[in-house]
Amino acid sequence: MTDLLPPEDAPGRSPRPKKEKIPPFARRVATAGFAGTFVEYYDFTLYGVLTVVFSPLFFPSDDPTTSFLAGLAVFGAGFFARPLGGIVFGHIGDRYGRRAALIGTIMLMGVSVTLMGLLPTYEQIGLWAPLLLVMARLGQGFSAGAEMLGSVTYVLESSPPSRRFLLGSLTPLGAILGGSLGGIFSGVLRGALGPDAMSSYGWRIPFLVGAPLALICLWMRARLEDSPEFTGIVARKEVVRSPLGATLRGHWRIVLIAGMVALAAHGTAGMNAYFATFLAGTRELPQDQVFIAVSMAGPFGLITIPLVGLLTDRFGRKPLLAGVLTAFAVTIVPVLWLLSTTRSFVGMAAGCVVFMSLAALIMVPALALIAEMFPPEVRYTAANFGNNIGTVLGSGLAPLAAASLAAATGSGLGPAIWIGGLVLLGLLVLPRVRTTEHRPGRATATGEADLAGT
Repeated sequence: MTDLLPPEDAPGRSPRPKKEKIPPFARRVATAGFAGTFVEYYDFTLYGVLTVVFSPLFFPSDDPTTSFLAGLAVFGAGFFARPLGGIVFGHIGDRYGRRAALIGTIMLMGVSVTLMGLLPTYEQIGLWAPLLLVMARLGQGFSAGAEMLGSVTYVLESSPPSRRFLLGSLTPLGAILGGSLGGIFSGVLRGALGPDAMSSYGWRIPFLVGAPLALICLWMRARLEDSPEFTGIVARKEVVRSPLGATLRGHWRIVLIAGMVALAAHGTAGMNAYFATFLAGTRELPQDQVFIAVSMAGPFGLITIPLVGLLTDRFGRKPLLAGVLTAFAVTIVPVLWLLSTTRSFVGMAAGCVVFMSLAALIMVPALALIAEMFPPEVRYTAANFGNNIGTVLGSGLAPLAAASLAAATGSGLGPAIWIGGLVLLGLLVLPRVRTTEHRPGRATATGEADLAGT
């Protein structure tokens, strides 16, 4: 049984903390984390779901595939804006507080999603249309670059030690439910309006709904205080003048390790955007059914994601992350075969639910592990930096990599090569990971020694 215990329970380490009651402040922070990522990823994933609808309006072409690929390229551009957003908001988070950074990300996402819903098309303003589309997508990416890891950091630093991963799991739960709502809403809207109305104006409605949701989340976050760990850093006058400089000088090796962990996690999960375009575009299955099928994992996450949070509190982040990666390796070929052959909604939904459920589950241990690889003085900057390496190379390239492998192999099973490589990378890098400990109100004296040991 010793092998199943997290590092802090191994011989010679401090015992696992006893279960504690969750204080009201920690509940509020976790709830705001859920709401924030719900809104952010409702907005952010709408682009991937609706690309097949609106890309011909901004990238007109006689070949629909050309329009799809142009739309996917802009989808990827949003991911390439994330590292810069992580640096800017990381600086704010480490210099002025986690709360200030998270208020900034939700404000920017609200502006960007509103712009997406109001954009004129190529027919109306010519080349300005795709240019404005790129700008709106870059704004979404800039905001998302510090949202998920920033929220996880805020929650972990505000939670009792024995419950921090359970509470931290609400952040990725918000992301998967927000993304699912976007897909389901788009599918229902497509079925209600019909293809012509959906292409004309219906695709704008889901984006515009995101604007009031962002305002609600902004109100929730504005009512919170900062995390005890950051408050302690300020009280001791240990705020780092240049968090990025300190990260690159003292923790660049750990950033690279965090980036590889993030690449394994986000690169596998990022296949969801490929499924939508593959099923609706390449296979020409009904769009309304596709949108709903790729979003059905969200309701399952209400049970499975908090359960993984509880298991992570019990057994540790690394064993849980290794288990989910292994599950990806076992299931990817059957899932791809099913999605390449089925023409029924049930078949699409079954394949998507299996894959998307794993995509949601992997985020609980992966994000917590990345956040806890760094001491609190530079955690917001360093964790986001490492996470965004994996996000850009993983989620940003996953749809194009999957489509390219499918075309190169002439088989719908081709993307399994991408998943297999990422699983292998994740399992190889996990033994290299060391983490710091959360000690509310004071810095982590053991963090530097642990990190140096990697």
